[in-house]
Amino acid sequence: MTRQHPLFILVLLLSVAGISGCKTVARTLGNPVITNNHQAAQGLIGIAGDQLDPSSRMLAASFANIDNLSLSSSFGRIASQQLVSAFAAEGYQFVELLLRNNVYVDQNQGEFLLSRTLSDISAEHNADVVLVGTYAIAERNIYVTARLIRTRDSIILASHDYAVPYTPDMRRLLRPERW
Repeated sequence: MTRQHPLFILVLLLSVAGISGCKTVARTLGNPVITNNHQAAQGLIGIAGDQLDPSSRMLAASFANIDNLSLSSSFGRIASQQLVSAFAAEGYQFVELLLRNNVYVDQNQGEFLLSRTLSDISAEHNADVVLVGTYAIAERNIYVTARLIRTRDSIILASHDYAVPYTPDMRRLLRPERW
């Protein structure tokens, strides 16, 4: 009986560790910004339907400020990355631009695909679809539009609008100079 006792304690400890890990995940997913970004990805997947093949190679650009499309922020970069996380969890394949040095990457602005044609991007990175987005800052919310654009013909496969609360965290992430 005493030999089973240490095994019982080990199983109990592992169970408690697993439960506490779930609380951390639940807290992260309960964050309204992360939740809204993940739901936006699900919305895009649903809207695109059969037009979006999970085996398609995809790129993601930092989301840009609608009032100045050459300007992004930490929020624009993280919003894009959080959508990518949700897409990847569903089995979609993204080419990581942060690891490539032949795409324009400005340390203060993020990866922008606005100044280049989609056909150039498609050829250079063998990408079928690009995730792009814009955001507008209002008094209480940040309004975001995320789109999936097919690179071969610039057709919008899906577009999803959503809002995230304009909290002190968001104010900090929206500062132009974060570096």
